[in-house]
Amino acid sequence: MEELINKAKEYVSQLYREQPSEKFLYHNFEHALEVMTNVEEIGINSGLDFHELSLIKLAAIFHDTGWIIDADNHETKSSEIAKDFLASNGLNQADISKVVDLICITDLKTMPKTILQMVLRDGDILHIGKKGFYKRSQLLRAEKKIFKDKIFTELEWVESNIDFLIANKFFTEYANNNYETKRQQNISKLNNKRDEMMAKNINTTDQSENNPDKIPEKKKDKNTGRGVETMFRNTIRTHVEFSSMADSKANIMISVNTLILTAVAAFLVKSLDTNPHLILPTIILVISSLSTLVYAISVTKPKITSGLFSKDDVEKRNVNLMFFGNFCNMDLKTFEWGMNELIKDSEFLYSNMIKDYYYLGKVLGEKYKKLRITYSIFMYGIIISFIVFGLAIFLSSRQTIINP
Repeated sequence: MEELINKAKEYVSQLYREQPSEKFLYHNFEHALEVMTNVEEIGINSGLDFHELSLIKLAAIFHDTGWIIDADNHETKSSEIAKDFLASNGLNQADISKVVDLICITDLKTMPKTILQMVLRDGDILHIGKKGFYKRSQLLRAEKKIFKDKIFTELEWVESNIDFLIANKFFTEYANNNYETKRQQNISKLNNKRDEMMAKNINTTDQSENNPDKIPEKKKDKNTGRGVETMFRNTIRTHVEFSSMADSKANIMISVNTLILTAVAAFLVKSLDTNPHLILPTIILVISSLSTLVYAISVTKPKITSGLFSKDDVEKRNVNLMFFGNFCNMDLKTFEWGMNELIKDSEFLYSNMIKDYYYLGKVLGEKYKKLRITYSIFMYGIIISFIVFGLAIFLSSRQTIINP
């Protein structure tokens, strides 16, 4: 299989050598080699065997060759190129099908399901969790201009990269453990860069108010409105991610303490008759686990609202239509009317966005406050319980026997 991989590398290298180098600035042979190295790193650390690694390396080397033929449909074209080459070099049909399926998963609109698909997807986008991501993305920006005639302003490109980083997460445990922190740092850096650019634009607009010939009024309004909407979109999306993280952490606490209470009920309780010195530490452990469980459940417990609003609420601008809890029990006709009123009034629209942002932040703050209490109870409860268990066993004159 190693010989076939080397032949594939030489074949793909030749395909790119036949193309003008100034055209393929990002999706080139160097990118293919990088992805192949990435999938090998992730695959080895994800427990793939030699044959699986070989198939995924073949998929990596061919995954972007379709750009040479059709940039808009490159996954399909890449699959066809790989299929023809592998068949002509004697690879069996079952393995060819696996390679083709792997190449198709590099389409970011698809969802990887198998570990091989996850490894290849992570390998293809591993640069989002590395240093120098934005500098390298400029090559893709230039390539899009060549292939698709897409021209981005610096602010538009920054916003596009923020959206890309937020929308694409790692699927393998290895990539998450080793590259997720840097992905989050890259998001933060780009958010700061975008905010600086937006502030600079606003300052430029303010300085030009006395000279309307310099910057047309229409253009100023458009840029400012776009910047504000982008700010709301990205900050709210970030808050939603933090909320999801809080729920995940709470679920961990729920699972761990449920197991602890189950273990106590199954083993310790039935042994307390013969081990009375363990009653106090068992009570402490049960109380700390129950308290942790209650607080963890309160983090994920949803709040129920009426889900109704009146036309009078809309007319007086006293309702937030951006939150589902305010309309989930409304009929469609009234909701459509309310949304149309919202769309027609930009001040009402921005007010709703601000309210949505504010209340989302309030909920998030409450969640993390409870989550902090949850982890504190668990940490100190476990420490105290084990100390008391140790002292009880050490100081007791009886032999401790736990009935299975």
